Amino acid sequence: MSVLVSVIIPVYNSSPYLESCLQSVLNQSYQQIEVIVINDGSTDNSQEIIEQFIKKDNRIKGLTQENHGLGYTRNRGILQSKGKYLFFLDSDDELPVNAINTLVSSALKYDADYAVGKVLRFNTNRRYIPLRHKEFNLYDKNGAATLLEKKELLQDSIACNKLWKKTFITNEQLLFTEGKYYEDMVMTLKAAVLAKKIAIVKETVYLWRVRDNEDNPSITQQQMKLDNTSDRLNALEANRNWLIREGISDDIVAEHDLKALLDIIRLHVLKFSLIDAVDIKEWKNRIISFLKQIPKEVPQKLPSKEKRLYNLLMNEQYSDLELFSQMYTNTEMYPIVKQQGIQFFIHGESQTYDVTYDLKPTMIMREINNNGGYQQLMGEVIIPKASIQTSGHFYAVNRDTKEVVKLGPIEFESKGINQIYSYENQLVKITLNPHDFPKAMVQGESIYDFYFRLSWNDQQHRPTRVRVDISATFPVSFTLKQLYLSFYRTNNGNLSMKVTRASLKTRLKSLLKKSL
Repeated sequence: MSVLVSVIIPVYNSSPYLESCLQSVLNQSYQQIEVIVINDGSTDNSQEIIEQFIKKDNRIKGLTQENHGLGYTRNRGILQSKGKYLFFLDSDDELPVNAINTLVSSALKYDADYAVGKVLRFNTNRRYIPLRHKEFNLYDKNGAATLLEKKELLQDSIACNKLWKKTFITNEQLLFTEGKYYEDMVMTLKAAVLAKKIAIVKETVYLWRVRDNEDNPSITQQQMKLDNTSDRLNALEANRNWLIREGISDDIVAEHDLKALLDIIRLHVLKFSLIDAVDIKEWKNRIISFLKQIPKEVPQKLPSKEKRLYNLLMNEQYSDLELFSQMYTNTEMYPIVKQQGIQFFIHGESQTYDVTYDLKPTMIMREINNNGGYQQLMGEVIIPKASIQTSGHFYAVNRDTKEVVKLGPIEFESKGINQIYSYENQLVKITLNPHDFPKAMVQGESIYDFYFRLSWNDQQHRPTRVRVDISATFPVSFTLKQLYLSFYRTNNGNLSMKVTRASLKTRLKSLLKKSL
């Protein structure tokens, strides 16, 4: 059954991304859509792009208005919509080609008030599942549930990876908060509680852009203005009060308390060092006042990193909190992290903290060449806060059998570009011998994913997937006697290798190529 879906897209100064956003909607395999594009007072050339797309496809309806903000604009889109279902899309994000079709099918199958699916964050280099979604296994299988059956759904408070039944939105008066940051937090919480059925799909239905300058300290500092923090606290407090006032299950209140803690610690307390000095006193009062409302047993559920930040704040250890915040936001002016071998420490006011596990390396490959039957992989490794020469382990994991193949050696050379931590950025060259994969020769076909880690101690050092630089030329293939190796960049931007036994035809082609 084909039903109309209204895709509502508020636009404000998003011209660099708007064309790809709109094109991703028009490319949907599900064609029964109306696209309501509302220009919210843009001062760039967004309106020109919108008009070009209106001429291209009559399913697009364009509206213009003075700048009112995201909440007001989404609410206006609801009023203008004619669809049985609503989908909210931000103008710098994109949709996978089957997103709407997947959500509609699931919503209809379960007669759900809304359907929700997996999100991938993305930029020019990689794609990844948001941390919160990954740690709570939110969308790991298809099905349907109520919030009581799957209370961890509260951990996802964005509106954009959900297909909403319009009558559910209007009957329950689920509008977005206007004139404030975090306009969707109240709406999505109430929706999750009030929904009689929530359809869940494991497929990716939303591509959420990470802007390339998003982690820039000056940008982050703007996000740490007092009114930004206050708006989040007000939304969380309103939600908590509503849950209690409506007599909602204690389990759901506790889940919301955990969500609130994670929100506040990861998005605000962690950035403590970026708070404007004139706001610091009120910021502390507002944050601590809210956190004191949360029962003492809830913080015990926090991961170790967040629990430490929580304790530093609540115990008023502000100088140590400042050090941790500088480390996480990369805003220190001198080396506050001290390296001893492959372990890392912060010396606080009254104790020394081991922060080794917090500092996850990044390895990026840019080139692979054949050298006398061996492969040379060249790129860069970033070992956060490294001030002395540091090595590590490069290895591959068979995707099916989980066999671990240790590879190397790795040659390191400091880039010398970080004046605070002189060995944080290093060039790497790795020599790979195809005969390190003997089981692949026997099995005939295998896929290996590549990893890097500082040590094999899982309690100290976390492994990291090796990435491929977006500008690198991939895939790269080699034929070596009976083996055919193909190194490629996965959809998420990581390095993998497919190993197959080379056919006689492939081997003859390779020999001919070498002879020319």
